[in-house]
Amino acid sequence: MHFSAAALACALLAGSPFVAGTAQAQRSSQTTQLRVTGFDVEQVDRIEPGAELNFTVWGTAGAVVLLQIDGGRRTVRLDEATPGRYQGSYIIGRSDRIGPESRVHANLRQNNRVATAMLGEALQVGWPVPGDTAAHAPEIQSVGVVREPGRGRADALRYTVRGTPGAQVSVQLRGSQSRNVVLDEVRAGEYVGTYVLPQGDWVDTEQPLVAQLRVGNRTVQSSVPNAYAGVNFRARRADNFASCQDCATVQAVNEVVVDGEGRVLGTVAGGVLGAVVGSQFGKGDGRTAAGVAGAVGGALLGREIQKRHNQRTQYEVIVRMNDGVQRSVVYAEPPAFRVGEQVRVVGDTLERYAR
Repeated sequence: MHFSAAALACALLAGSPFVAGTAQAQRSSQTTQLRVTGFDVEQVDRIEPGAELNFTVWGTAGAVVLLQIDGGRRTVRLDEATPGRYQGSYIIGRSDRIGPESRVHANLRQNNRVATAMLGEALQVGWPVPGDTAAHAPEIQSVGVVREPGRGRADALRYTVRGTPGAQVSVQLRGSQSRNVVLDEVRAGEYVGTYVLPQGDWVDTEQPLVAQLRVGNRTVQSSVPNAYAGVNFRARRADNFASCQDCATVQAVNEVVVDGEGRVLGTVAGGVLGAVVGSQFGKGDGRTAAGVAGAVGGALLGREIQKRHNQRTQYEVIVRMNDGVQRSVVYAEPPAFRVGEQVRVVGDTLERYAR
């Protein structure tokens, strides 16, 4: 097909505005700044499987936005809900390794250009901003202890530590038995644990209460003197009691029945049985011998009956000395001591320990 020179010139002239407009639009698109103007997450109370993280990114309209979470196994694509506002969510799975300190990166892509941004807040409530080294150092803000009510006569102590969220926290219990009490994080940065003291155990209240908080491989401790000063409970002792050589703690109070000779009645059960069985013999030619045996048995039985007639109740108080040795003290009348009470051994009797 052939075109005349005039026709070709007209065609070029007519097309020139279209060509110029397209080139101008391309230059305008390339000169428009691609950027992320905002990045937000709805913080959760705890990072755990099943938790849903909801993200919002603001930026240049008409782009594709992808998120990458440190420790996450999937990339999150956000949908453009309104021009320039992108939204999406990520549900944490069991195979994810996402933590409160995980960083989140956003890529906003349009054609062959990309703008990036990093989330400026933590995924979990109360957690410091990821990457902020000074703020990320673990800390303990407060340590406290109270007596937990509703435990009857048992002493139950509830410990509370406040500090960096998402940590492993424990307190050191010093006394008759030294142990660590592990606390649970009941809300972001607040750790609580209750310890019920076994019967006879005590707490050295003059020693400082030490709490430990660990995040990753970093640990911080806090020592609080006089932490038990305002706590009202029985199972405690002071330094002067600890150094007392003749002081002890009541372990048990037992009621014991003894015979007329001061022996526990159960120790003569075999003798009584033998006397009764012996009196059943005595027939035929052995009548005399059986009569003698019966007489002896009757005498023994009489003594046993007399012993039983004179039986009485005594009270045995078992105490544990500060050096760990157990002793028992016997009373004719019910003593006024209670299990867990601090006492002093004076000869063959006990006295209440005077602070």
